[in-house]
Parts: sequence; C-alpha cells; structure tokens
Amino acid sequence: MPLEVERKYLNVDFATLRRALHDLGARNLGAHFESNWVFDTPDAQLFASGRLLRLRLQEWPDVTRHVLTLKLPAPQNGQFKVREERELEVADGAVMRAVLKGLGYAVGARYEKVREPWFFEDVEVELDALPFADVVELEGEAGHIDRVAARLGLDKAEISTKSYHQLHQEWRRLHNLPPDLSFVFDAEQRRRCRRELGLADTEPRGGKSGTAAKA
Repeated sequence: MPLEVERKYLNVDFATLRRALHDLGARNLGAHFESNWVFDTPDAQLFASGRLLRLRLQEWPDVTRHVLTLKLPAPQNGQFKVREERELEVADGAVMRAVLKGLGYAVGARYEKVREPWFFEDVEVELDALPFADVVELEGEAGHIDRVAARLGLDKAEISTKSYHQLHQEWRRLHNLPPDLSFVFDAEQRRRCRRELGLADTEPRGGKSGTAAKA
C-alpha cells in the first residue's frame, strides 16, 4: 500500500517561506479552502484502532473537489509521520456522506483549514492556516524532505510528527480549554478566509464537483 511520509514545522513565518519558495523556483499550486468530515462508528472503533476515514471538500474559485481518504497505521518512524493511505476522488460529496451514514458511520469530528500548496524538488510544501495555528507540512520521500527543509531554512524550525488533532488538543490544554475533536473557523474568520480566496461566504453543502481539476 502507498505510504504517506510527512513532517510538520511549527512557528514558521509564512511570508518569509513564500519568498524562499518563489526565489528557488517552486511551483504554487493554488490556495484553497478545505472542509473535512471525519467518520467513525458510534463506539469510535476507527479512532481506537488508529484508522482515519475522512471526506474532504476542497474549494477554489472555479472548481470544487471531493476526496475520500482512508488512513491506516504504519510502522513508526521517530523522525517522520508515516501512514498507509488510500484516496478516491468522488463526484458528489453529499451522496458519499449519505453512503457512509447508510453504512453505519457518523461524523465524529470536523475541521477546516486554508491550504496553500507548493511543489519543490519532488516534495509537497503545504502552508496550512488552521483556526488555532499556522503550520507547514512537507510530504514526500524522507531524504527529499530533509533536503528541501534545509534549502528552505526549515531545519531550524520546531519539528513535529503529531497529527493536527494532537496539536489541537495540546493547544486547548495550553489555553485551559476542554477537549474538542473538531476545529473550525468561527463565522467571521470563515467569511474573511473565503473572501480572500475569491469564494462565496458560505461553503456549499456537498454536491457535485466542478468540471475542472487542480493539480
């Protein structure tokens, strides 16, 4: 099965990183808004076993894309986050949600982010603006990630192999907030983010994907 190999970098200045990416000739793939629904059984069997079943909606001004993802546990690597991953693009997100619910799954968590992806030397460089933090994620082969991180100056940043769920829980504990599996923008933040991306104020509730596709 294909392995997803990634590493996160915390407390990175996005503006500085964008300049470095541009100066080095990296390719900007187009920022977009992401809405994610995490599905599980009523007794949270998937979460307990380290599996993730997610339906993702990606929105650009001219297209939407729905992706169903299954992530499975993989052998641990202390320097990188590694998981087995299966992805499938689906034409209609609303229908896919209905199928999952019909199979007995329910939405256990939701999360949102603005993702700005770049491609540089066989590595995906993701600038992720989350409701609670700005995080850079590098995905690719381990050796390539190390090389790209050094070229971008990220080797001096704080490194993490934790999931966004784990980082969010840590952030909530630091701010004396109760646990919450979901992290979404508040209404004002969401409107601002979507307008900056050229999107309607309110994201569509499922529906069919657009006719174009993003790289």
